[in-house]
Amino acid sequence: MTSKSPVALALAAVVLMPLTPALGADYDPPVYVDQAPDYVPVEVGSGWYLRGDVGYAFSHPFEHEEIATGPLTSFTQDSSLFTGSIGMGYHFNDYLRGELNAGILPTNEFGDQQKLAATCDGSTLTKNLLGEIITVPASQKCDLSNNASNKGYSIMANGYVDLGTYVGITPYLGGGLGLAYNKYYRSIGARDCKEVPANPSGTGGFICDDPAGYEGATDSQAKFNLAYSIGAGLSYRVTKNVSVDLGYEYFSVPNAKYVAYDDGALNIHKGIDYQTVKVGLRYDLW
Repeated sequence: MTSKSPVALALAAVVLMPLTPALGADYDPPVYVDQAPDYVPVEVGSGWYLRGDVGYAFSHPFEHEEIATGPLTSFTQDSSLFTGSIGMGYHFNDYLRGELNAGILPTNEFGDQQKLAATCDGSTLTKNLLGEIITVPASQKCDLSNNASNKGYSIMANGYVDLGTYVGITPYLGGGLGLAYNKYYRSIGARDCKEVPANPSGTGGFICDDPAGYEGATDSQAKFNLAYSIGAGLSYRVTKNVSVDLGYEYFSVPNAKYVAYDDGALNIHKGIDYQTVKVGLRYDLW
């Protein structure tokens, strides 16, 4: 028995050797695949917003001191005291934001007119001794007027501090610095020359030396000036992206010039400021 055991073991090993590779070929080791990371969308434009507002200047420099008008004198004015601006802003954090805006400022046109208070030169048609129609110098009474206008636009960089949100309302303080484009025009002593057609016989009538009328003494200026503003307001978020805004703004252009009507005289003044109440919308791009 003892001498046969090694022989038996050797035979068993020889028999089992072909089976070992076969068993190994049938077994595949597990394959481990790393899980793909979850997709996270990239926010484009996060922090940026669009804005626009309209306002009304309840305080402005275009107050007119009118003289008493009679039946031959009248004063007219056409003022637009509304303001408006559009722009883009950025939230630096929950409390600080900045904006770049372009807007229009209040405009003003006015003048006085005096009926038949001036004389306009021209010519009329008449017959000479030979019966020929000739042109001769003439003059006629015409209206005298003074006119002026003021216009303005702005480009401003503004900064705001949001003071926290309470029951959906966010109070804020703000201010800005930029440029205002101001333009004024003034005409003094303009004469309104009116032409009169000749009568059926071909005579009479009146032809103005200057058919467009006499412009009078004029001057104007258009210039960019440094401007600044301070203000405060309240905003309310209506939806995730839309907020409404109610605010007050003091806007000043210390070196701007404008025309004012001072008791019948059209004088040039320096320094324009407005106080406005504004309503606006903001749309967040996120």
